[in-house]
Amino acid sequence: MNTLYRKLILLTVIPFSLSASSLKDIMHVALENSTTIKSMNYDIQAKEQTLKSVSNTLNPTINIGANYNRLDLDVRSTQVGSTTNGYIKFGIDLYDGGRNNSIKKQKKYELDSTKLSVKNSTKEILLQVVTLFFQIKTVDETIKSYEEKSKSLEAEYRREKNKYDINMVTIDEVLKLQSEYESNNYTIEDLKYQRDSLYENLSLLVGVKITSLDDSKLPEVSNIEYRVSSNIKSLQKNIQAINENISLVNATKKPKIKIEDSVSIYHYGNYNESILKDLPDTQNQFMISFSLNLYDSSTASKKESAMLAKLAKNEQLNYEMKKEKIAFNLAKRKLSTQMIKIKSAKSAMEMGDSVYEIILTKYKNGIVDNIAYLDALSKKTTNRALYIQALNNYEIAKANYYFTSGIDYEKVINMNF
Repeated sequence: MNTLYRKLILLTVIPFSLSASSLKDIMHVALENSTTIKSMNYDIQAKEQTLKSVSNTLNPTINIGANYNRLDLDVRSTQVGSTTNGYIKFGIDLYDGGRNNSIKKQKKYELDSTKLSVKNSTKEILLQVVTLFFQIKTVDETIKSYEEKSKSLEAEYRREKNKYDINMVTIDEVLKLQSEYESNNYTIEDLKYQRDSLYENLSLLVGVKITSLDDSKLPEVSNIEYRVSSNIKSLQKNIQAINENISLVNATKKPKIKIEDSVSIYHYGNYNESILKDLPDTQNQFMISFSLNLYDSSTASKKESAMLAKLAKNEQLNYEMKKEKIAFNLAKRKLSTQMIKIKSAKSAMEMGDSVYEIILTKYKNGIVDNIAYLDALSKKTTNRALYIQALNNYEIAKANYYFTSGIDYEKVINMNF
């Protein structure tokens, strides 16, 4: 199924909720429906329009207008009482010291920076999606483990209650099981609340109601090399934009040449036609102007401010590059650590299951008391929950390794899984 076809399916078939959803489908839906991603894309569109508004470096202008002048009281015979003037004026900057060109480049770099920043933010949102997905899986499977524990506790409680009813055991034996059963149910309800909260957070992040998840797993990690992320590239574009800001300040000290041409049409009223016979009906005025800023009190401060802003961004860039490389190396180590945890958790679970079966047999035969039985059952449940958590944390570690490597998120979500 190609990407376009998948998007059409997601948008037409499941626009309001996703049930038994795969991780890949949820990630694709997030790209289309996440309000955060939509907001960031609108920001890109806004900056694209800003760039268009400054794209012509000659800055041509065409203006039309009209004036009406009227003189009252003591008007001389050589004066016109009222004048109506309509005009059209064309202007263009032949040279503005490079100001408009710097503005255009600055807006272009700002747009590029925003696009890269949105790409990085989208990657972080997808990583949150993956994290929430497997956190839900962990809690859901843990609930099942505790529900199995409840079934065992309830069965033993009823068995001990029947014994108590015929005076075979004391009441404390029954109460211990009942107490553990109620405590276990409390834990289950708390876990269900956690699961519902995680579902709500995932639904909010994706922009579509998520009700259940399938058993998706991320593809196994192959050798991946670190590459510069879109976040670093965004900062580099920011620095380029600041460079243009410095050029913009420098442009104020350069000469400026502008030409203007205007055509005016006049209409007169209340004047002595015998005296004023040669009043113009139309006029064309051409003007070329040259100006040079010899001194102002703000240019030096503006340039210093821009230079300091550049230094700040360079420091931030150096920090982020070091931070990313450390994060990538730690993510790689996390995979190895998590695999060791899985092995240990699996061993503990298997031993816990074996010990529980032994203790259960001894308990039913009256060799050990219910304290030993409850301890074995609790360890069995806890060990199983830890194993499930280790498996799902390994999936989160894989996602973190993919995304911290700087790989394009589209390559990740289009992998076969």
